[in-house]
Amino acid sequence: NAIKRTIHSPWLQVYPDLGNISAWSGNDVGAELELGIDEIVACHVKDTLNVTENFPGKFKEVRFGAGDVDFLGCFKTLKRLNYNGTFMIEMWSETSEHPEEEIQKAKDYVLPFMREAGFHV
Repeated sequence: NAIKRTIHSPWLQVYPDLGNISAWSGNDVGAELELGIDEIVACHVKDTLNVTENFPGKFKEVRFGAGDVDFLGCFKTLKRLNYNGTFMIEMWSETSEHPEEEIQKAKDYVLPFMREAGFHV
């Protein structure tokens, strides 16, 4: 919000990555989403492995469901805040022999959480 008060531009908006903001134990994802809700134009949906004292986290090539992101909690928060923007699955499948299948698996993993949170998808 401090940046928005300094830079007055309709083009400066918020585009949170649910995986990135979830990866540090000190982050309160719900509070972060609530803080920026009026400026959120879209959300990246990505699974990550959390940063710990002994692990730098993993932000690419984490299969959906193998990471630490609380997707249901994130989607419930966004629904409670009346978010109605775009969701985009972000994934890294350069090493996959069947990237189309990986995309479908990611979608099949994420959509039930969105539905349970109350989104019509």
